[in-house]
Amino acid sequence: MKKNVQSDRNLSVSLSEKVVGIKAFLPLALLLVVFVLSASFTLLPHGKFAGPAAENPEQPEDSLVSVIAWFSKNDTMTYWINESSWKYEGEDTVKLSGVYTKVMITVEDSTKNGYDMEYRFLEFGMDTTSASWMQKFMQTTVEKLQEKVAGTAIKFHTDEYGHITKYKNLGEIKRLAKRMFSDMIDEIPYIDSLALVGVDIKDYIKKYVDTDELVQGYVEELEMLFACHGGQFAKGESKEHTDASETEYESDSYTAVWLDEENYGYEIVIDVDNYIPKADIKELAGSVVDMLIDKDKAAVVKEGMNTGFDKAVTEDALYNDYLYMRFFYDGWPEEVVSQKRTVIGSYGKLVQKYITWDYRSVCNFN
Repeated sequence: MKKNVQSDRNLSVSLSEKVVGIKAFLPLALLLVVFVLSASFTLLPHGKFAGPAAENPEQPEDSLVSVIAWFSKNDTMTYWINESSWKYEGEDTVKLSGVYTKVMITVEDSTKNGYDMEYRFLEFGMDTTSASWMQKFMQTTVEKLQEKVAGTAIKFHTDEYGHITKYKNLGEIKRLAKRMFSDMIDEIPYIDSLALVGVDIKDYIKKYVDTDELVQGYVEELEMLFACHGGQFAKGESKEHTDASETEYESDSYTAVWLDEENYGYEIVIDVDNYIPKADIKELAGSVVDMLIDKDKAAVVKEGMNTGFDKAVTEDALYNDYLYMRFFYDGWPEEVVSQKRTVIGSYGKLVQKYITWDYRSVCNFN
């Protein structure tokens, strides 16, 4: 009985004492904000996007690069998708995770109105150089993906330019994602330890995670591969500054487009810096606290944040979104590099996706 009384007494200790004071929680809140910001911006199309790939009278044709699909029935491409993430804390950089996926895209039918296509998951694996808790969690994720998802195909349709217009079986994929997600939440490392100090990740996930977003994770790289299709981009390099408004942060963007005159392949670079004011970071950190901790404990934490935040965060946040795409002459993507980097003071996170082709069989007319 004494043991139970002591346990209750420990659990009643304020969060600031349990987690070694507000100083211990503030970095956690900031890191969570970094993770939230990493998924809060949309890049494409950005910069010198000149509109649809149809005829554009505003600019000479030879000054534009049009991203158009010249596909044929039975054309097949396979790609390796490598995704890695790193965390910054002061001068230290820690690799959090590294996973890879092999996928195959096949043109099932080609008509004058567009293409019926299939995106099939072939293989899942992971980088063994990271030993973080996130990588251990990813090990479980990869094993489940290999067991449940390998061989699964997403059916989709594009217009005549190669821009995705419709998915045909996302309901089935959504049910699969929901089942897998529920299983994996129960296996998150330290989830019970966090609950002891009032951070209930399970309740947060159940309340705020949308299963539609889970499905989006399955098609994110697919949509990245075809995001530019149907667009025209001005050749050359350009820079643009955008002042802050009610709906957008202040930003600087750089765009570069090159055309290979010998093989007619082309490359597109879009690099955008968004600047988030300190006041917005503080508000977002408070929102994270409200989401993860019960009302009474959240009030204690936020009171401490009000006095310690300005000392801990002395700069605005930087969110950088970088995209590089190289295409074959026929509009099939050849290589993609996508980087999303968020830095708040001495804390930061970088997520990189690198996609490269592995097998190519095109101009299959039969």
